[in-house]
Amino acid sequence: MDIRQIRYFVAIADAGSFSAAARSLRIAQPALSQHVMALEKEFGTRLLDRSARGASLTPAGEVFREHALVVLRDLELARDAVSSSGGAIVGRVAIGLPTTVTPVLAMPLVEEAFSLLPGVTLHLVESHTGFLRELMDSGRLDLALLFNIDAGNGLIVDPLIIEEMHLISTSTSQPASPEINFADLYALDMLMASQPHNLRQLLDSSGNLVMGRPPEIKAEIDSLPTLKRMVCAGLGHTILPLATVHEELESGELSVRKIVNPTIERRTGMVRLAHRPQTRAQQAIADMIRSLVAQLIEARKWAGRAPD
Repeated sequence: MDIRQIRYFVAIADAGSFSAAARSLRIAQPALSQHVMALEKEFGTRLLDRSARGASLTPAGEVFREHALVVLRDLELARDAVSSSGGAIVGRVAIGLPTTVTPVLAMPLVEEAFSLLPGVTLHLVESHTGFLRELMDSGRLDLALLFNIDAGNGLIVDPLIIEEMHLISTSTSQPASPEINFADLYALDMLMASQPHNLRQLLDSSGNLVMGRPPEIKAEIDSLPTLKRMVCAGLGHTILPLATVHEELESGELSVRKIVNPTIERRTGMVRLAHRPQTRAQQAIADMIRSLVAQLIEARKWAGRAPD
């Protein structure tokens, strides 16, 4: 087995056919087939099912693809580390951002990286924290911002910010008070993301502690833009950090109340794998994220406080 065979296999898996992969790689299709057959002979099992519709991964192929992606990523990191060891900082950094963090951090991060680190290519992956944790554990992310996670189990965690959660409602429902008791949420039509989204976990666990059961959720919506549009339309209420709805609050589309008795907080940390060496590009981006979060907190663009 060699790196070329691994690259070819991943290209076929991603393209879904030998012919499409051959065009992308600019090699003859028979040669591509021979490389895959050599891999399958070495493993003693089929990695791809061939059909008139293309090529699909077998169960063994699915397993190998996950490991192949890690091997290719580690090779890329090694090349970046050597290339930048004596000169400008260069390389690619894959960063996982939760959907409720992207609105406040993604734009400043990309703008500053373009300005200060022109040799670094950013790959931003936006998703729920559960999926980002899986990508981190598999080595496909270099850094990720995750919620309520502690160091250990092979992770290094750099605490960034502690946020309080708020009840978000349409602006047409004028709240009589800037606060709402947690128990009063049970009388509202609640719209939330489904499990295992972190905000849903926070709400359900708080409900179990305070009331012995979680609040009833009228609809589960896993798209943040769609969730906000439905709240703006008056279809229900939701729970979000203030930074996620900053623009809608400024435009008057939404109203907000702080949840009390008890308050609901989440801790955001920057996470990386302890056993993987950091490149200069990764270190520089990590430093940039720390600095940007501190600036956003100080400028009150990211409502929260720095961890003790």
